Order: sequence, then C-alpha cells, then structure tokens
Amino acid sequence: MTIRTLRAAAIAAAVAAVVSVPALADDAKDPVVATVNGIDIHKSAVVDFYQNSQFAQVPLDAVYPQVLDVVVTGQLLLEQAQKQKLESDPDVIKAVKLAQENILKQVWLGKKVEPMLSDDALKARYEEIKKSTPPREEVHARHILVKTEEAAKQVLADLKKGVKFEDEAKAKTEDPSGKETGGDLGFFTKDEMVPEFADAAFKLNAGEVSKAPVKTQFGYHIIKVEEKRAAPPPSFDQLKPTLAAELKQKAAHDVIDGLRKSATVKKFNLDGTAMTDKAAAPASATAPAKQ
Repeated sequence: MTIRTLRAAAIAAAVAAVVSVPALADDAKDPVVATVNGIDIHKSAVVDFYQNSQFAQVPLDAVYPQVLDVVVTGQLLLEQAQKQKLESDPDVIKAVKLAQENILKQVWLGKKVEPMLSDDALKARYEEIKKSTPPREEVHARHILVKTEEAAKQVLADLKKGVKFEDEAKAKTEDPSGKETGGDLGFFTKDEMVPEFADAAFKLNAGEVSKAPVKTQFGYHIIKVEEKRAAPPPSFDQLKPTLAAELKQKAAHDVIDGLRKSATVKKFNLDGTAMTDKAAAPASATAPAKQ
C-alpha cells in the first residue's frame, strides 16, 4: 500500500463514515493524541477506528499518521453536522434506525451462534474431517537443476560414475538453495510442484534417480527420491480458524432455518399481488450447475 493509496483511502474513509470521537478521561494509558477546535481525541478513539477499518491489514505504527488524520477529519465533519443539528434530519434518523436494526440482528445472531462454537464442537468436526479425508502421498526428493538438456545428461553421466547426488547438486545445480542443501527439497505433495516435475518424482521409488532429464519452465531437472510417506494430517490448531468459520456459517443457517420454520410469512409481488409458491421459494444457497 503506497502513501498515495493511503491518503486516498483516508479521504474515502472520512467521507464514508464520520468518526465520532468521545471525550475520555486523560490518563497515561489513554493519552490525548490530537485536539480539534478544543475537543480532545484520545489514543483509544484512534485504535478503535484503526481496528475496524481497512488500515488494520497494516501495523498501526506504519499508518498511524494517516489513521490519525482520518479521525481528525471525522471530528471536523461531525462538528459541522452537529452545528446544523443534523441529528434531527429525517434522512439521518432513518439511517441511524437502519444501522441500529442491522447491529441488533448481527448481535442477536452472534449470541445464538457463539455457544455452538465450543472447542468440543470444533474438535468433533476435526475428527470427522480426518476420518473422511484419505491421507495424501508425500515424497522426500532432491533435484539438480541445469539450463540445458546436454548439461542434464552430463549430470546423469557423473552420477553413473559414482558421484554422490548431494555433491553433484552442490557443484552444478542452478537452484541457489540447492547448492547449500545438496538439492534437498524436503517432503512435498504432488500439487505443490509444477506438473512435469511432480509426475516424474511420484513415479520414482525411494532411492531411485530419474533416468532422463525432466524439463520444466525452470530448466532441466535430475530427480532423486529419498523417501515416500503418507502426509500427516494438518493439526487441530492449524485447521481451527477454518473449522470455526465453517461451523459458524452452518450454525447461522440452522438458526435462520429454525426461525423460518416457526414463523408465518406471507410474500407478495412488487405490485401487491400474491406470490406463487415457485416465485416465493427462497434462493438456493448453492451455485447453479454448469451447463
């Protein structure tokens, strides 16, 4: 994100959502960071805005001047709106009511869903995924990367003469990290490598070296497979954020479905006429099948 982008974002944020800056007690933990026409802006107001803005993807220290500028701009706009008593404007009242209703819906749904996201529920889902997901194969391989097919064939000739693969890699590979590790790539799954390389590596048995150079977009490879194994499943902690998002969505759908089933709902067309059963059916949550 460039300074120019940050400045444009700051102006957009100030116009889109005026920042209300409450007056807070001044102490060492919440110092005044700016004053606007005699109104104190405290650190907590800046942090609160930052945490709920597009700036949050960048550390606060890196964007603090821009964030503070948005908060100051927001206070200036709020001051002018209050001078014109816009809190009594019908459009403002309508917008505030709509915002309040949306917040009430989100908070109520959140409170209903939260108890369904216990660690026990997440761990149960984790175990389900482990049982239903077959282990993926991994290989531990080394490679020697060179620029030409002729150079690759020379590597094969050296290996046939008894040169150790690791030593040949350190001496000839074009892969910078391979010069230090003897071409060691560690364990990887098939989808983690370019197709030509992966296909060749996974066809080899442990201890085998590719009999011919393998061409990819990077050059020509000679591959040696050290070991094959079933990939260990991701840990619970690794999958926990994904599991929480999945269960949260499912729980929200279940709650809403329950409300729909227990409610009496009548729907009408835009002209007020009765809506047919077909037209009244809720939109499918899934994408249409490809034609």
